[in-house]
Amino acid sequence: MFVVGAPVAEAQIAPGGGGMGGPGMGGPSQPAGDDKKEGVAEAAPKTPGLLPTTPALPAPKGRRKRWKLLELDGYYRMRTDWFKNFNLGFPDPGFGGAPFPTALGCKSNLVDHPCDNSLSSANMRLRLEPTINLDEGTSVHIQADLLDNLVLGSTPYDQSLAGAYTTIPAVLNPPLGAFNNGAQAPVAQGINSDRAAVQIKRAWGEVALPLGVLKFGRMPNQWGMGILYNGGGADPINGGYDYDADYGDTVDRASFSLLIPGTNLRAMVASDWAMTRLVSNQTSANKGHEGHPFDLDDSDDINSWVGVISRMDSPQEFKDTVDRGELALNYGVYFEYKTQAWDYDLKDFTLGGATDPGGIAVGSPHYVPRSLKTYSPDVWGKLGIGRFTIEAEVAAQFGSIGSLGDVLGKDGKSFITHADIRKFGGAGRLTWKGLEGKLRLGLETGFASGDQWDNTPQGATNIAFGNPLGGPGDSTLTQFVFNRDYKVDMILWRHLVGAVTNAGYIKPFIQYDVTRSIMFKVSNISSFALKPVATPGNGVMYGTEFDGDLGYATGGMFIGLSYGVLFPFGALSHPADNPDDTAQKYGYTDPTTGDTSNVKDAETAHTIQSRFVLAF
Repeated sequence: MFVVGAPVAEAQIAPGGGGMGGPGMGGPSQPAGDDKKEGVAEAAPKTPGLLPTTPALPAPKGRRKRWKLLELDGYYRMRTDWFKNFNLGFPDPGFGGAPFPTALGCKSNLVDHPCDNSLSSANMRLRLEPTINLDEGTSVHIQADLLDNLVLGSTPYDQSLAGAYTTIPAVLNPPLGAFNNGAQAPVAQGINSDRAAVQIKRAWGEVALPLGVLKFGRMPNQWGMGILYNGGGADPINGGYDYDADYGDTVDRASFSLLIPGTNLRAMVASDWAMTRLVSNQTSANKGHEGHPFDLDDSDDINSWVGVISRMDSPQEFKDTVDRGELALNYGVYFEYKTQAWDYDLKDFTLGGATDPGGIAVGSPHYVPRSLKTYSPDVWGKLGIGRFTIEAEVAAQFGSIGSLGDVLGKDGKSFITHADIRKFGGAGRLTWKGLEGKLRLGLETGFASGDQWDNTPQGATNIAFGNPLGGPGDSTLTQFVFNRDYKVDMILWRHLVGAVTNAGYIKPFIQYDVTRSIMFKVSNISSFALKPVATPGNGVMYGTEFDGDLGYATGGMFIGLSYGVLFPFGALSHPADNPDDTAQKYGYTDPTTGDTSNVKDAETAHTIQSRFVLAF
C-alpha cells in the first residue's frame, strides 16, 4: 500500500511543490489534523524489518481479522500551468532551434494576431492503487492512471485528429467548436489523444516467506534520493508521496529480499527483464498464437541483475531516533549489471509486420552485434543528529558497447564502431531545523557529467534532442542524466532541459510552517555547465532561478501555488558567428537566407503553477 490514511503534508509539498526540491524537504511531519502529541518519541523495540520496498512479515493469527481483502489508495490531481517566455525569446521553428515550443499564434502570418509568448493550460489525473490481500503475507498491487495528464478542453466532440476532415464531404461540415456547447468527448487513442483513457502502469505480487519477501511483476523502482532510480510516487526510503510526478521508473522484475542473519543489514537480489526486443504479438508471427505471445529471440534481450545491501530504518523510525537525541545513520549500495549480446534494428519495422532476421553479412541490417555490458553502482547515505540532517547519493555508470556500426550520423556514416561508458552523477542536501521543527534552512548541490556534443538542433535544449551516443570520433560516452522525476527547479531543469545533465547546481532554500496546515518555501538554483562547448551559447553559466511555493494541507486535501523566474546567462544564449574565426561558427544564422532572428541573448522566463490534490 502506497499511502495509508491521510497524506503527509511533507509529501505533498516537497517533491511536488512546483519543483521546489527533492524528497524529505516538505511541510509538517505529521498529517494535518493528527492528534498525536508533540515530544520526543520513546525508543521502540528493535524489530529488524525488510527493505522498505517490501511488505511486513505476516501478522499473528489473532490479527488476521483486521486484514481487508481490498484496500484502495490513490489520488485525484488537477494542475494549472502558465509558461511565460519559455522559448527564452528564440523563434520556433527557427534556424538552430529553440528550448521550448512557442505559442501557435506567434507563428501566424495574419495581421494583428496576438502573440505574447505565453502558454496556459490545466491538466488532471486520477491514480488508483488498489491492493488485494489474499492473506496476511500475500498481496497483489496495481497502479492505474485514468485520464493521465489530460489537458482540460482538449477532446471536444466532433474533433478528430485522425484525418477525418480531409475528404470533400467532411470539408462541407468542419468541426466548429462554437457549436458543441463545451461538451468533451471520451479520450480515444489515435483519434483525439496520443494515449488511452485508462493506463494500467503496474501490477505485481508480493509473498512473505519464512526467510524474506518475494516480489514479481511490473513494479516501481525507487532508491536513495531518487536521482537515478525514481518511482515517481511513494518514497518508501524517505517517506511521503510525490503528487506532482509525471514519469516514474517501472521495472519488470523478480526479487527476493531479507534481513541478513546476525546483522542489521538488509539485502535484495533481483533479475530484471530490461528488454526483449520483438515479441510475437508485435509481429506477423503471432498468427495462431494470439492467446499466448512469446519472445521471438533470446540473443537480442537485455538481461539485468540487481543487488542491494543496506542499513535502513523506516522513515518514522529514523525520525524517532533523531527526536530522542540519538544518531540516526542509514546507508546502502544499489548495484546493477546489464548485458546484451545482439540487437535487432527496428528502424524499418512496423507494428504487426514481418521480421527480417538477416544480418550485415548477408546484406540485411536488422540483426547486429552489440556486446553491451554496463556496471552501475549507486551509493546512498543519510545521517540525522540533533537539528541537522545530511543526505547524499552518488551514482556511476561504467561499461562498454562492443559494436555500434549500425548507428549512423547526419552524413549517413557510422559515428564509431565501439564505445566505453564513463558517467557520473550525485546530489547532496544539508538541512537544519529550528523553531520546534517549523523552520528549515538548507543547501542542496548536485552534478551530472556531460559530453562535448550539442543537441540536434543545438538550440533545442531538452534531453529528447540529445546525442546519447556522442558524435564522430567519440569513443567514450560520458553524459549522465538525472531521473526526470527528481525535480530541482520549476523551469530550467524541469521543462527546458527535462533533467539535470552536463551541469552542477547550488540550491539554498528556506521553508517555514506557518501552521500545521500552511507552509511556504523559497529557493534559489544557480546552475553551471561542466562541458561549456555542449551548451547553446558555449558558456559556463546556465542561469539562476528563484522559486517560491505556498501550500495548504488538511486531511486528504492539498492546495499549492508556486511561482518561478529564470534569469538565463551565457550558456543559454545564441551568439553570432565570428566572421574572422572559422572555429567560432555557432550555427544560429541561416546560411541560405542570412536570417539572424535566432541570434541574440536569452530572455527571462516565468511560470505560475497551481495544484489541487485529493488523496485517499
